[in-house]
Amino acid sequence: MKPSPSRSPLLKLSGLPPESEARIRASLEKITLGKPGSAFASAVGGRLVPTEVEVFTREKDGKQQARMVYEIDVSEDMLNIGRTMHGGCAVYLIDVCSSVALMVLAGALDKPTNFVSQALNTTFHAPAPAGAKLEIVNTTIAFGGRTVSAITEIWDVTNKRLCMTGVHNKMAPSKPIAKL
Repeated sequence: MKPSPSRSPLLKLSGLPPESEARIRASLEKITLGKPGSAFASAVGGRLVPTEVEVFTREKDGKQQARMVYEIDVSEDMLNIGRTMHGGCAVYLIDVCSSVALMVLAGALDKPTNFVSQALNTTFHAPAPAGAKLEIVNTTIAFGGRTVSAITEIWDVTNKRLCMTGVHNKMAPSKPIAKL
């Protein structure tokens, strides 16, 4: 069994204040693992192995961005009847992994990390067969006052091909209306 994301020896969050690093690690574990047995696809999320995390300044506009990379092997519980990764599983991976990249950036900027999905557009380029090792590369695009967005590429590193791309737009949830 692979280590949980928060305990992965490969994940290094250097250069961030300890409070931001703790927030990012807690968010990473919450999103990928959830509560045992209660989170949708937690068995898949629990196998995601974060291998890279970086907060950087984008050269073109001087804005801070984040990049987060994961690895996972395509296993039986991820397959469709054609024995390739199910499209629903691909969208789940894009949702979860891009969300963590956005949380990394929010943590680095000391901004709120509570977002809900607004739109998730996915393009399927090639199938990811059973047993393939995937690399999921997530890069934030924008972090505004109302919406945030990230792009994800899912690479089959075993067969050296791009399988899926996704653009995930999120927004802050509306505040509940108090009832008297």
